[in-house]
Amino acid sequence: MYNFLDDLRWQIEAGIDEVISDSPLKFSENNIKKENKKTENTSSANLDQLKNFNDLYEYLANSIDCELKNISKNLNKIQGNLNSKIMIITNIPSPEEDKEGKVLVGKSYDLFINILSSINLSLDSICYTPIIPWKTPGERDLNEVEIDLLIPFIKKQIEIINPKILIFLGADPLKYILQKDDGILNSRGSFLNYKNNKSTIPCLPILAPDFLIRRPEYKRETWNDLIMLSEKIKELNLQ
Repeated sequence: MYNFLDDLRWQIEAGIDEVISDSPLKFSENNIKKENKKTENTSSANLDQLKNFNDLYEYLANSIDCELKNISKNLNKIQGNLNSKIMIITNIPSPEEDKEGKVLVGKSYDLFINILSSINLSLDSICYTPIIPWKTPGERDLNEVEIDLLIPFIKKQIEIINPKILIFLGADPLKYILQKDDGILNSRGSFLNYKNNKSTIPCLPILAPDFLIRRPEYKRETWNDLIMLSEKIKELNLQ
């Protein structure tokens, strides 16, 4: 028998705060199996056919079926200068970022601007994108199906931009791109390497603005990381 209480509990956990239909939607076992099948098909899709961001986002919008897409208000896209060789990858979108369809909002955005300006960078001089385009319910971690489905798309974005420097703004890029689970505090302070089919790209983990707002005592560490980043930018003649 269909249990409406179970669906209500799922919606609360997912952070759903608006209705999209006057009648209840049934998330049956058959629907779940169907979604998993689509996920399997998508994860094996030939991403080489996606040559630019228009192709990539059209594919995400129209050819992918997953829970995260269904609970999100916006598909959060890459922003900034797409010709830049400095690429910033941020954490999974927060509910506020999902609502506005932007990378970083509010006080985090303001602090982000200050972080960039401290080393003579601006939003016009870099590109920045979230690790995935949609929020997760209750701001939880990605599950294995979602990792297999969505992480190839951020790797495809890196391939399209082909940056000289990657900046991981928060722990999620470390966890899902480099498979490092020891945390941002243990990983920050030195350059790591990201390898793709084209090259090896130096990447620098930096504490996310929302973390610094909660833990301002780590601003000194972040300043040291920014000095290291500035030196790498000069070394690679990117300014």
